[in-house]
Amino acid sequence: MNDNLILIISASAVLNLSLITILSWVKSKDKPDNFWLGWLFFAPCVAILDNTFIFADRGTILLYHLGLFSNLSFGGLLITFVDSFLHYDRKTIKFNWLLFIPTFTYVPFIILCFIQPNWATETIRASETGKMTIFATIYNMIICGYSIGANVYLLWKHNQIGMKPATKNKRTLLLNEFLWTIMILQSMAFIPFLFKLDIDYIILYMPIMGQLFFVYVFFRMTYSMKLFENQAISQSPAENAVKYAALKLDDHKVEDIRMQIIELMEKKKSYLNMDYTLSDMSKELKILPNLLSMVINSKLNCCFNEYINTLRIKTAIELLNKAGKNNLTIEAIAYESGFNNRTSFYKAFKKQTGKLPKEYLKKEKELKEVI
Repeated sequence: MNDNLILIISASAVLNLSLITILSWVKSKDKPDNFWLGWLFFAPCVAILDNTFIFADRGTILLYHLGLFSNLSFGGLLITFVDSFLHYDRKTIKFNWLLFIPTFTYVPFIILCFIQPNWATETIRASETGKMTIFATIYNMIICGYSIGANVYLLWKHNQIGMKPATKNKRTLLLNEFLWTIMILQSMAFIPFLFKLDIDYIILYMPIMGQLFFVYVFFRMTYSMKLFENQAISQSPAENAVKYAALKLDDHKVEDIRMQIIELMEKKKSYLNMDYTLSDMSKELKILPNLLSMVINSKLNCCFNEYINTLRIKTAIELLNKAGKNNLTIEAIAYESGFNNRTSFYKAFKKQTGKLPKEYLKKEKELKEVI
């Protein structure tokens, strides 16, 4: 194929992947799973850019290091994204450094390249002739093994969960679609690479198939997330009760779970934790998230977030009534009650009481003066 056409296709891939990486990170302010999705786009973007420079005999060791370093993280990024995607009610970005141990193993090689500049030169020259040094071979094998291994693990884990009616939903079905699609992409990219086919295959395959896949993922995820949000907003507690009826729990079991939830909240007051999620409650009670959600919707007539906010506002009202004694500001009371920012506190307070915190304090003061 014409070299100029390869360069044009590669440049297009880098541009498209860069844009969706940035868009994902911009959207991560409210949805942390987009933060990790952005990094999943970033890794192949750097790899394609590095391959393009090498193909044009303009490879640089810094770009080469960045490409390998980011792609050694792909398996960890994939696991972290899936965890964040499933725990969509989590509002903070969580990082498990153990998942990125393969990435950290590359740091000594970076240091050695600075100490021994000839290593860096040999690495780039070998790449430009379609070959790899022993170190490059080892790290590329780790990239392939960890990426595919992480995907196999996730497919096994979530297909196991998916077989249980209580946890099978549109979100897990979308996740399976994503994992199977990326598995096909990885197999088509890595298996020929491991068998050392012509390097031109990778240089052509990654820009064409890679960008098509990741553009598909971005728009598929964006569209689906919008649908999930609209469904969550439109469904009433009564509609949710019908939806969960298929779980077929007897009234005694439902009531038992309801009492466990209430007892947990009264004793541990876990709702005061700003990052508290349905999955956290599930771990504490050792009850599946969907069962907890079903009980909260059907017996407490609200969704999980509304229930937690109700408890937080109750605590906030108690603190507001003692505002003169404890010298807490309204913002401090918001944090003490479990809210992670002033805006969400004001919104929840207004929804539950019909007043803003300052209006509530003013009204309470007036009532005390009358008495």
